[in-house]
Amino acid sequence: MSQMCPSCSHNNPDTAHTCSVCGTAMRGLLGENTVLSNRYKVSSVLGCGAMGAVYLANDQRLVGRRCAVKENRLDPSASPDVQSQSREQFLAEASVLARLDHPSLPKVSDYFIEDGREYLVMDYVEGEDLDSRIQRTSAPLEEALVLDWADQVLDALSYLHSQHPLPIIHRDIKPANLRLDTRNRVKLVDFGLVKLLDSNNPETKVELRGLGTPAYAPLEQFAGSDSHTDARSDIYALGATLYHLLTHIAPPNVHERLLKPEVLTSPRELNNKLTEKAERIIMKAIGIHPTERYQSADEMRKDIAEKTPVAAAPPVKAAKSAPAKKGVSPMMFGALALLFIAILAAAAFFVFGERAGNLPPQQANAAVEPSATPTELILSALSDAPTGTPTSTSEATEEPTVEPTTEPEESPTTTPTPSRTPSPTADASTPTSSSSLTIPASTLDGTIAYPIFNGVDYDLYFGQADGSGTTLFRKGASQPAFSPDGTRVAFHSWRLDSWGLMTMNLTESNAYLVARFVEDQLPTWSADGSEIIFLSRREGDRKSRLMKVGSTQVGSDGIVIGEGEYPSINGTGRMAFKGWGSTGNGIRTATSNLSDVQVVTTDNSDTAPMLSPDGERIIFMSRREGHWDIYSANPDGSDVQRLTESPSEDGLPTWSPDGRAIAFISNRGGDWAVWAMTPGGSDQQKLFDLEGSPDGFVGSSRDASRGWAEERISWTN
Repeated sequence: MSQMCPSCSHNNPDTAHTCSVCGTAMRGLLGENTVLSNRYKVSSVLGCGAMGAVYLANDQRLVGRRCAVKENRLDPSASPDVQSQSREQFLAEASVLARLDHPSLPKVSDYFIEDGREYLVMDYVEGEDLDSRIQRTSAPLEEALVLDWADQVLDALSYLHSQHPLPIIHRDIKPANLRLDTRNRVKLVDFGLVKLLDSNNPETKVELRGLGTPAYAPLEQFAGSDSHTDARSDIYALGATLYHLLTHIAPPNVHERLLKPEVLTSPRELNNKLTEKAERIIMKAIGIHPTERYQSADEMRKDIAEKTPVAAAPPVKAAKSAPAKKGVSPMMFGALALLFIAILAAAAFFVFGERAGNLPPQQANAAVEPSATPTELILSALSDAPTGTPTSTSEATEEPTVEPTTEPEESPTTTPTPSRTPSPTADASTPTSSSSLTIPASTLDGTIAYPIFNGVDYDLYFGQADGSGTTLFRKGASQPAFSPDGTRVAFHSWRLDSWGLMTMNLTESNAYLVARFVEDQLPTWSADGSEIIFLSRREGDRKSRLMKVGSTQVGSDGIVIGEGEYPSINGTGRMAFKGWGSTGNGIRTATSNLSDVQVVTTDNSDTAPMLSPDGERIIFMSRREGHWDIYSANPDGSDVQRLTESPSEDGLPTWSPDGRAIAFISNRGGDWAVWAMTPGGSDQQKLFDLEGSPDGFVGSSRDASRGWAEERISWTN
């Protein structure tokens, strides 16, 4: 056993109290070459604080990739409340970072717990933080350079402050938390004091306790203030940071300024090369009271870009007559002084890499004419997968639809033209089929699992097919699939402590985390229930792969069986999925090992396929006519029928266990509900209303979330 020095990373014996090289006191850190989660091999210490450390590690799965691993270590002598708060802070930080995607913000790629310690994994990039840059220079930094960095940070703040449903307030902007890479790009790091702001209630939904760093923290962030932090708090901290970078002197803390305004020296007195414009921007940003500052990141960014003089901030001299805020007293400041002494100065060194943009891959080969029952050669796994997974057109989100970089030329195919069901004569929202079959709702039974977007991620509900009621099964879950015997359910877990795919009994017992990447999606069971086949985009190379793991296997990396999307397996063991190959993109069927691949359709918008229990018919959703509808076809691609023809969005079809009905979700009439119809499309009827919309995007990474068109409902007895 060994431990690395927190200062020089030298590997010392586990029993050492001080480093044998530099004499620094040991902190019980990990030893060199420790392998975490069977994947991350630690090589050095990037930073160390009171509650943990940040390590540089090599990713042994993706050879050549280096990453930063942040560790949260609980103090064994701390009270249970303090330990619980530490866990909540770390998990909240992970939750926030996991759903952000911006070039100036860090990106979490993994989260796990090992030996009682929590870890976050992020990309690593060469560079330094701006606090280090200040320390190694003896003069103020160049104005043009600093204002360019400020513009980048403000772009990130604008992104954070406009997050839905709750704006994100960083609350700890300072030079040490601005990381500069070799391309002069800034990353805003360390979200340990992050706050989610409810615009309808100034109290926080999630707020991690801490005052920030005094020189950069605004008045409202300290104990005893009547105000609450908001976007203008981050504006103050950035302004104080600019003051430090452009004068080489940290500004006095806001309470000193409140008591004695003259302690703040104007920036141009400290740096005579500074322009009046830069000084005015800084002074406006660091107004003592929020109303004196820029009211948004975009407003401040506009002034930085403006070539004409910006609006003057209140002069420093005038601040001398500013009255103290009501309730401020010498005793109060004495208490605050004690608080300052208690503030820990440790700053974790987050080192993050530029995350490759989510550029859509190129379209696969254009469709060519298939034979009557075509069999195709699957394209090499080294080729780019198409971006055919469509996204929603619902008003619930403004996330752009994923489209190919370039539109392929359309080639004629022999995909049968779907036969339209006759238009309805009474209600346009409830079309009927030429078939006279009916399915009285009272004769339907069983449970239908479905997802509801809660504004941040998804919750999983169970509804009774006879319309007798719905119940919340699990928070932070979606994409359900019942096991063949109906006793278990597989689903995607959005919880940070169980990221990935899970299987469990319907009583929520015997739970297994069978796949542990947030990019692992859409599980389906093998016919005997022993395996889970799923879609994964975990490698970050824009490819959609089909993988399999044991249904009770924990922590396995899984086995890649080929490329494809949206797999589902019926009781005969035959798999339907969205695939691509020499005939183009569309619905395919194959064995569960992806052999004997048969082409069903070659329309790129076709998705969410499911074979009937007897394997004689396949249903899927498509927007061939401009909006989502349900279609069916024979497994050989013949007899394509359009089953729904309403102006609403109809999708996510699933078969009843006996195959005599099809359930789907629809927003007919403006509200989402589960509907049912016969296999021929007749007798379309609402079974029950949903608690909300199934449409939403978890974060902005399309590797993990693509809206309701990549969700699922499932039906069991």
